[in-house]
Amino acid sequence: MRAGFLGATGLAAIVSCSEQVESLFPRHAVQLHVTVRRSDTGEPIPARVYLFKGDREFRLSPADTMLPLRPDLFYRERIWRRAYDSRVLEVTARDSSHFVLLEGAASFNLPASDGYRIEAYHGTFFRPAEESFALEFGEDTEVTLNLDPIAPGRQEQWLAGDDHIHLVRAPEDDPIFLKWMQAEDLAVANFLELQRQQHAAMQWGFGEEAEARTDGFSIRSGHESRSRFYGHTLFLGPSRMIEPLSIGLEYANSVQAFPNPLVLFAEGRRLGALTGFAHFYGSQPNSTLLMNLVHDAVDFVEVFQFGVLKTAEWYELLNAGFRVVGLAGSDFPANLSRFASWPRALPLLGPERALVRAEAGRSSYAAWADGVRRGKVVLTNGPLLEFSVDGQSPGDLTVWDEGPREIQGSARAAYFRPIESIEIVRNGEIVAQKTGDGAGQDQQLDFRLELNESSWLAARVTAQSLEGEPVIQAHTNPIYFHRDGEPVRVGPAREAIRQRWRQEVAYYRSGALEFPDETSLRDFLAGVEETSRALEH
Repeated sequence: MRAGFLGATGLAAIVSCSEQVESLFPRHAVQLHVTVRRSDTGEPIPARVYLFKGDREFRLSPADTMLPLRPDLFYRERIWRRAYDSRVLEVTARDSSHFVLLEGAASFNLPASDGYRIEAYHGTFFRPAEESFALEFGEDTEVTLNLDPIAPGRQEQWLAGDDHIHLVRAPEDDPIFLKWMQAEDLAVANFLELQRQQHAAMQWGFGEEAEARTDGFSIRSGHESRSRFYGHTLFLGPSRMIEPLSIGLEYANSVQAFPNPLVLFAEGRRLGALTGFAHFYGSQPNSTLLMNLVHDAVDFVEVFQFGVLKTAEWYELLNAGFRVVGLAGSDFPANLSRFASWPRALPLLGPERALVRAEAGRSSYAAWADGVRRGKVVLTNGPLLEFSVDGQSPGDLTVWDEGPREIQGSARAAYFRPIESIEIVRNGEIVAQKTGDGAGQDQQLDFRLELNESSWLAARVTAQSLEGEPVIQAHTNPIYFHRDGEPVRVGPAREAIRQRWRQEVAYYRSGALEFPDETSLRDFLAGVEETSRALEH
């Protein structure tokens, strides 16, 4: 009898549960059908959207996939989904929700009311759109948002990449992440595993075999290798992870200061990785960036992050004679804490991005990485900036050996807000400038100069920013002109670099670092001495 009673109860519970699931649909709700389209083609495009009811954000429901973010530096957050055929991703962080229409269209259940407003965003090269509407009980409503490209025919020539994303990635997550990238117009996402005692932001695989691709978009795994001794370093796209991933007790579980970046970068390049420093000098009290530049061991330095473009530090290295490729990366999701409220005009994924003019081909990552290696990079958190001098583009080197050289060039910038200024910089100094008229959103500066010494030239632009936003800007990598084959040498910069390295040498010679054996210590100190000699020239 007891068994039969339990069976009946179990059956009743199943029926009750089924009825309850059916009842979860909000009765008396109005259906809102949202579509985001590209205005010039009419095609639906994935987009990030926000709903407002009155003056306050209002949640869109239902969302069939969620990524709840509460970053604690161990990066364990995972995607949660109700169905594999996902149409809406909700990313939550700092008590805010960001909704991504993965297919460019979705339907939602909302209460009848007036005073609704919805905004749509798609990267930085499309003008955001918004529509106001009311929902009446008993009537479904359709809203279409049309996004205007800021530079049709030109913006499609560029691949945007973020070199620094920390998200756990499983194979089943790739379709969601790729659609999210499409919504942010981010062609390349470098997902980086890292370590804080235990591994974090784990990646399911490395190399070309584990690259996630769809037309024009790629996710490639890499890693951030960190230490208190040398700084944070980045390895983009290696065929496998290089271990140990981190060293020292702050990030790992051993006191040893080996392997150092020279060793790691050599192995990284052997594995096909782009190698570089994160957070410019590596965000630690000491750094071997200068040693690695002297030994030509790095492909890039991260100069644009957290809304800050470190031009002073970058210009100093350039003026000291180093051809440094500047790159951009968000450090997502750690960057979310930098703003009390996320500036919606900035992409959530890839707010600072590195642009490479290239065709995606089979792999957007491969095309983008090739451009990075050659310095063919423009950094931006908004504007499109195009720059050429004597037919040369960023990363190019021209050598001349007869007297002064006349050059002419052009910089053109476009954005969905007014351009404030375009500037041409030579060896850190502004040599040409055009101030915006407060309205123009597509501006061009043509210029002529005479060069009498080895020089690097770059273009930079600022556009109108709103309250709560960082400076909206873009900056090209340099074009180089070397007289008699000599690199740029600006005296104060070279001496400042020497002084910085002398401070690093004092630390590295102090005996504070533990090595596994005498050979590894001797090799490291030999690299330190070689760097000191090179910087004295």
